[in-house]
Amino acid sequence: MSQQNVEIVRGVYADPGGLTAAPSDRVAPNAEFDFTAIYPERPVTRGIEELRRFRDAGPWGGSPIRFEPERFFDVDDKRVLVFVRVAATGHESGAQVEIPVAHEFTIRGGLVVRFKVYGDRDEALEVAGLTE
Repeated sequence: MSQQNVEIVRGVYADPGGLTAAPSDRVAPNAEFDFTAIYPERPVTRGIEELRRFRDAGPWGGSPIRFEPERFFDVDDKRVLVFVRVAATGHESGAQVEIPVAHEFTIRGGLVVRFKVYGDRDEALEVAGLTE
């Protein structure tokens, strides 16, 4: 079951639109998207439409952004943790930025039901119980 979850997550990254373009057969309609580790003032977003609004109006709104998965961790029967390199171009400045982060996916019934971003990979490993 958990290897199946890793494949679901791989499919999300394989789609050029990522989570915001993910079809309903990958993401639950009421999925929760938590960016509070990066943007503490941002409330948890629910549903793909809210996520799209955040993408379009958020800090990187309208800017080219890529998510390059580097390593997948099969945490348990519900969670997959991914080390990701985020590459973005500043909308107004044109500056190139690369940020190493971690994404935690919770999968139920073959659907992403929760997505959380960690700015600190060590913290993500600790929360996932993958440290000694």
